[in-house]
Amino acid sequence: MRRPDASFMKMGNLFSLFKSVAERSEVFLRARRYKKRTLFERLSPDIWDIGSNHNGHMSIGGCDVTELAQHYGTPLHIVNLNRLKQNYHVFRNSFAELYDRSNVYLSYKTNPVPGLLKVLHQEGAGAEVISHFELWLALKLGVAPGSVIFNGPYKTEEALDLAVQNGIKLINLDSLDEVSRCETAAANAGKKQNVGVRLVTSVGWASQFGLKIATGQAFEGFQRLKQAKNLSACGIHLHLGTGIKNVDTYLRAIREVLEFCRLLQQKLDIHITYFDLGGGFPVASVKKFDMVDEKLQSMGIPPMQPELSSTPSYRSYATKIMGLFRDFYSDFDTSGKELIFEPGRAILSSAQTFVVKVGTVKSTGTKNDILIVDGGRNIAIPLSWEYHEVFAANKMHKDRSVIYSVYGPLCHPSDILFRAAPLPELRTGDILAIMDAGAYFIPNSRNFSFPRPPVVMVSEGKHWLIRHKEQFDDIVRLDKEWLS
Repeated sequence: MRRPDASFMKMGNLFSLFKSVAERSEVFLRARRYKKRTLFERLSPDIWDIGSNHNGHMSIGGCDVTELAQHYGTPLHIVNLNRLKQNYHVFRNSFAELYDRSNVYLSYKTNPVPGLLKVLHQEGAGAEVISHFELWLALKLGVAPGSVIFNGPYKTEEALDLAVQNGIKLINLDSLDEVSRCETAAANAGKKQNVGVRLVTSVGWASQFGLKIATGQAFEGFQRLKQAKNLSACGIHLHLGTGIKNVDTYLRAIREVLEFCRLLQQKLDIHITYFDLGGGFPVASVKKFDMVDEKLQSMGIPPMQPELSSTPSYRSYATKIMGLFRDFYSDFDTSGKELIFEPGRAILSSAQTFVVKVGTVKSTGTKNDILIVDGGRNIAIPLSWEYHEVFAANKMHKDRSVIYSVYGPLCHPSDILFRAAPLPELRTGDILAIMDAGAYFIPNSRNFSFPRPPVVMVSEGKHWLIRHKEQFDDIVRLDKEWLS
């Protein structure tokens, strides 16, 4: 097994390598910080409000994770109910305490498990959907149409019909083509539908999304909306990306949007009521791998853990964003304008843990020893591009003194969860807990040779299923006449 011998702990060669390829760059500076830190330094479990019991086992919501793994089987998703509610209220209050018409519409695409979504709707969250299925699901869950926003680059006629017939709060159009299709849906229903336009600024995602302000596309979109008798142009939509840890990125984009809204008012007499500023807000304990992390892992060395202090608080975002709106609108606080936020990661990520079991330990002799676990990238694909902390759930009191490479069960060479993870010495049957699994794990999961896992919710020592484990029959249920 790979232990920190003298040659392994010498970081001088690594430092020289980074210096040669990244002189005077941020990457170089980060590599320098890495040289000064302890190789096995990792994030504390306190970040996720998890503890350990007298057995040295991880405890979430008062429940022993090892016992949950034995009871429900692995792989397993565990949702911490109290953390989920706490995350929602911390985010919403960060804005609502500064402006009471600030509302949260939860991003369904981030984690569309009905039992989880229902909890957040009961707490007061609306629904932000991007497909016919998600729109159907929100209405099926009893979300009031006035608390549903429909986004996305492709909206079918059937989805638009469903949205208009139910009179949902806002449809944010993503292309010029959608103007006429939404107008047709509204006319057929004999209704007038509130709509907005997704705007593309000089920062953030563009590609296939929205209409650019700089090229005049966005203005043309509102010109067409002005002529549409069954559409009411009253909103704008903005979504810059994911995990954005720079407040100034938001401020730059919002400033461009507000200047554009001033133009709409002057030229087209269009007054924007709904400012949908999207999501993209970060989680401190998750970060995208950069060049340094990739190089470290290729050498069998753990990546750099996130610097928690570099992530602004949600109140920091709120304070500066509200200040910008008040600079543009002298009557902002009495204008009746609504600020809409569509967080997913910020609320869901840290409230969910993904649990797997070690099936095999393989000694390599020269490189990191290998763990084969029962859940792979087919369930945990975000591990391929971003940092997530991992603990040995049944050995929380043991020192992380060994570097392992952790592979999933798939017969595929890319099925690797961690290329270099500091953990206690492990054996078959030990339990790993992967943190921040509430964002994009479940919607990106697929039954590649193995059924998808169950989801359990925990709170105050109690636990209950909110999604059953997928069965073999479920995987082939839609196949016609597959048995002769």
